[in-house]
Amino acid sequence: MSDPKTDIIEKLNETRGALMVFLQGLDEAQWDTAVYSEGETWTATDVVRHLVNAESGMTGLIVQWQKGNDPVPPDFDLARFNQNAVAKNKDKTPAELLAEMETNRANLLQVIAGLEEDDWQKSGRHASLKIMTIEQTCNLIAGHEALHLKDLQAELGA
Repeated sequence: MSDPKTDIIEKLNETRGALMVFLQGLDEAQWDTAVYSEGETWTATDVVRHLVNAESGMTGLIVQWQKGNDPVPPDFDLARFNQNAVAKNKDKTPAELLAEMETNRANLLQVIAGLEEDDWQKSGRHASLKIMTIEQTCNLIAGHEALHLKDLQAELGA
């Protein structure tokens, strides 16, 4: 079994780099532009609030799974959780969110650095209720950012 650290770190750095370049180019009006409008409307700032919370949460899951714990209950409501997390962080400015993204990424990379070869296949219930491995979750973090970046670019211009 190969150590996936290098590939995952490269993927995380690539998606984060593209996301940060895009976000740092937004003006004040763009930060307040609606990106999603199904159900609750999420602005570009709300999407970043969501990304901040999601990465922090998934990093926490990785740590728990590594220890053999599985903290997400089988009836977890991800949509409600996401809405509450965005609402709870309404007072954070884009600059504060970008700084928090950097802190979260440093924490994730530190967790990844501490993973042993046999940790990558440890698994647990993700907030989506799917059973996922640590490796899948690390890849999901990068894919999640890429997905939201694509939506941001579609609404605000590439």
